[in-house]
Amino acid sequence: MAKWIHVTLHDVSPRHEKTIMRIHDALVELGVARYSMLVVPDFWGKWPLEDSPGFCEWLRDLSAAGTEMILHGYYHRDSIGSHGVVDRVRSTLFTRGEGEFLGLDCQAAAELLQKGKVELERILKTDITGFTAPAWLYSKGTLKALSETGFTYAESRWRTWNPMTGDTYLRVPVVNYAGGSSMKRWLADLWVTSSRVALCGMRTVRFAIHPADFENEITHDKILKHIKTLLSERTARHAGSAACPPKA
Repeated sequence: MAKWIHVTLHDVSPRHEKTIMRIHDALVELGVARYSMLVVPDFWGKWPLEDSPGFCEWLRDLSAAGTEMILHGYYHRDSIGSHGVVDRVRSTLFTRGEGEFLGLDCQAAAELLQKGKVELERILKTDITGFTAPAWLYSKGTLKALSETGFTYAESRWRTWNPMTGDTYLRVPVVNYAGGSSMKRWLADLWVTSSRVALCGMRTVRFAIHPADFENEITHDKILKHIKTLLSERTARHAGSAACPPKA
């Protein structure tokens, strides 16, 4: 039976242009022919895509060559704050003020989702059918809005699914390193290491890379080593390809 790895590159924005290109080159060198870029239309409201035509042209070329483009929030910043004790805990554990879709109601989420979808399709000249919330954090309103705005692929930390039908594509946790406190970094490192055994029996493994990961040379080296190990027994695929899995 064929086994797969879904590599996703988060926070694709002019804000991280040099690092994004560096990560892309490293993945290509490893032999990752298919992976997914999670694109932010206007990172923090300071780095709109359309103000960087060279970067946009590069993304269009990658898209035309087969790299999957997925909408990743709009600003990638929480502008209203999360509500309730549980959401505050989730926000503290998993992000630093970037849970953009954690506190939105359905109408606000739908407007931002539609705005991002239209903008990316115009800039990148490709259909955008997938969405990943920053830090994988969703409000109930966002989940409802996703089902109404034409997205056929979404992912959380624990699964990927079709928002329009509710069908689950994959039920497997994402593997990734983390920034922040030394404890968070240690726990993430432990999870990545243990996942080699914990997920070895899964047909598909999900691995997420953030630009900050490559700004730390130790983490950079660990990521490349981990992906190389996975590629020894798995084939890289787009994250959204789970929507139409191939035959074994």
